[in-house]
Amino acid sequence: MLKNPNQKVIKRMAWNALKVNRRKTITLLLAVLLSSFLVFTIFTVGDSYFRLQKIQNIRMSGAEFDAIMYGVTDEQRQMCENNPDIVLTGTVGVCGWVEKTDQDSTPNVGLIWADDGYWTQMMEPVREKLEGRYPTALDEIMVTQSALKECGYEDLDVGDTLAMSYGTNEGIFTGTFRISGIWDGYGPKKQFYVSKEFYDQSGWKLSEAASGRYFMDFKQKIMTKTEQNAFIESMNLGKQQNLFFMEDLGASVQILAGLIGLITVTCLCAYLLIYNIMYLSVAGKVRYYGLLQMVGMTEKQIKRMMKEQMLLIGSAGTVLGCLSGGVVSFFLIPVVVKSLGIKSGYVGADMVRFHPAVLLATILLVGVTIFLASRKPAKMAADISPIEALGYCPTHKTVKVRRAGKGKVIARLSMEQFTKDKKRTAVVLLSLAVSLSVYLCIVTMLDSQAARTIVSNYMDTDMVIKNDTACKEKSEDRRDILDEAFVKSIKENAGVSEVHSMTFAEITVPWEPDFAEMWMKEFYAKWMSTPYSKDKDEYQNHPENFGSSLIGIDEQEFDYLNNSLEHPINKEDFLSGKACIVYRNGLDFADADVIGKNVTCALYEDQQTTKTFIIEGVTDENYYTALLGYPPTIIASDQVVKTFANNPIILKTSIKYHKEYDRDTEQEIMALLEENGNAKDFSWESKIEDADEIEKAQGNMPQVGIGIVLILAFIGIMNYMNTFVVNVQSRMTELSVMESIGMTPKQLLGMLVREGVLYAGGAWLVTLTVGMGATYLLYESMNYRGIAFSVPLLPLLFAVGISLLVCTMVPVLTWSVLEKNGTVVERIKGVE
Repeated sequence: MLKNPNQKVIKRMAWNALKVNRRKTITLLLAVLLSSFLVFTIFTVGDSYFRLQKIQNIRMSGAEFDAIMYGVTDEQRQMCENNPDIVLTGTVGVCGWVEKTDQDSTPNVGLIWADDGYWTQMMEPVREKLEGRYPTALDEIMVTQSALKECGYEDLDVGDTLAMSYGTNEGIFTGTFRISGIWDGYGPKKQFYVSKEFYDQSGWKLSEAASGRYFMDFKQKIMTKTEQNAFIESMNLGKQQNLFFMEDLGASVQILAGLIGLITVTCLCAYLLIYNIMYLSVAGKVRYYGLLQMVGMTEKQIKRMMKEQMLLIGSAGTVLGCLSGGVVSFFLIPVVVKSLGIKSGYVGADMVRFHPAVLLATILLVGVTIFLASRKPAKMAADISPIEALGYCPTHKTVKVRRAGKGKVIARLSMEQFTKDKKRTAVVLLSLAVSLSVYLCIVTMLDSQAARTIVSNYMDTDMVIKNDTACKEKSEDRRDILDEAFVKSIKENAGVSEVHSMTFAEITVPWEPDFAEMWMKEFYAKWMSTPYSKDKDEYQNHPENFGSSLIGIDEQEFDYLNNSLEHPINKEDFLSGKACIVYRNGLDFADADVIGKNVTCALYEDQQTTKTFIIEGVTDENYYTALLGYPPTIIASDQVVKTFANNPIILKTSIKYHKEYDRDTEQEIMALLEENGNAKDFSWESKIEDADEIEKAQGNMPQVGIGIVLILAFIGIMNYMNTFVVNVQSRMTELSVMESIGMTPKQLLGMLVREGVLYAGGAWLVTLTVGMGATYLLYESMNYRGIAFSVPLLPLLFAVGISLLVCTMVPVLTWSVLEKNGTVVERIKGVE
């Protein structure tokens, strides 16, 4: 048999079929375009989202690094420098603090030294402004406006001098320093950077965990917990040393898995969209394909013609989709990234780059999706015989004939139609549920990364005011500036709902062979470079040289603290003064090592006045600390502290507003602080200020996430629209028959609306069960901040309202359009 070269004819027929059926061709083209646009955009925008999240973490950390080690020996430094997996290291030495200036007696400013690796390279991404140079001389400092303001000299500039008293490991000194540079950006800013010469004379060593900070940036950005633990083990850490990996590095595996899961679910949305529109396109032309066979076209040729159609539509749709995705990804993302304030070199080199793999993956994924989605409709068309095609109309599974039931007829018809074709119903519900589940997942993750969610003050308070004089080394320098009158003025503010004050008294813990001896041995082993045996005699004979703190909290604060303890204690014992809680201070004690032991404390100014507590609880919350001495910090009832101590002072006061994040109330509290004569001796932590700082660090990251949500929401609507078009189109004859035997247009539309409500309800049932479970698993896989899982209510209600509106309006609009295709008689005959 001679080969019939009819490929050109088939291509021409495919092209003509597309031109004749313009509406369906445009619909199908739109499906492919949206799918390729979705896949391309999810890859690129999703990648940018996580890159923006990385920038946020860098900014919040103050530098770009993957791990930090407290204290570093020369051997460990050599190991890291020789490790090919570590691309950059930086060293910081904490060497002192600003004791006081002429303008402020309680500045909260530290003194640190940084090497070139940390200052020049690791901090470069977080600096927005830099004037001058890093200090090289003994009397030079690098400052920030925040640190200068803390010292009362915010008007100073590069070249000016600053006189201050400062403390180091060698003692308290006075000196005049010249400002060699000033910088601004993100991260800790209440600190002065000093020269290497200053650090060398401070008495500290980088090998000491209290001073040395060794930062490491790894080549690999995905490290499992097993790999991290293996690296920590290889460093042979001393007892005082600690090594911590950044949360985002440790969570990279989970984040990657979560991203893959998100893309997989999104691709499923794309598959359902293409499949539904393909099915719509083929279902209306089955008779056409049957007639083609009647005039001699083979099944193979029919499939080839359909492949040509899909190739044309797929090629055009993919190209347009990728171009559209490119516009969104490569024109809008640079604007988003630059609005974050990152330097252009940093953005250009890393954030905005074209990945050929993204384009290839998009083409491959969309191509496979089109192939899989078109197989069944093509096979269905090719399998129809000419005789069957002449009388073709969609059929459903045979249902049992039964007597009409009682109840509302329209509602019963809607339910019967909803359950008649379980396969079709399942496809529609899956299509909707997948889109809604992805939407639910993304808005939940966006909400968890919102500035107000990340910020969490102690007891969820809005503001904490601290008396900075309370931590002065000399008792005569301490003043009770947070007195009862000032606290009362805060309580009287109409916007304030709760006020809790923490009292403080300096104490000593006399030596005794049980608890005190055990504690001091562990403390020296953990934190001190000198052995305990060297200072033991002094501690036994002069405990006044080893001061500590007695902290008093009220009943509400006790309830909050007690709920956080691994072993909660008896409330009556605590309030009566029988029991206490101790702050662990990072020591390697298990709760069982401490609980049940007695601890005796004495007033620092009166060693004869003592009190003994039973230790019933241990906490690691450093909120309950004042002067961190060698003996333990003891936490007791504030009433007990006021009775025991002669003149306890209020260390800090926590404030909660009636309305969370109430800026008006906070301004009124700030006005009280500024009007106070001791204004410079107060410091505070504000939830509003912290949230503003995080929101600034996040930049447009939430908007990028919202963009992804909007894309998926649109795809979900398109999914449902096309699935229901198939539904209504396949039932045209059935609906027309109902209309012919007396069903009014109002009743018919009411039935379709009820069906839409059933689909919306079923989709949400799947979403809130299976979808919620998948969302929780995906959320937890990416939840490296440990933020509690919660679904934002307003976006959820918004989605419910929109989905209900779409599910009810689409059937109505579909019927309104399709009924215009002919009269009732023509529609019953199945005339197209």
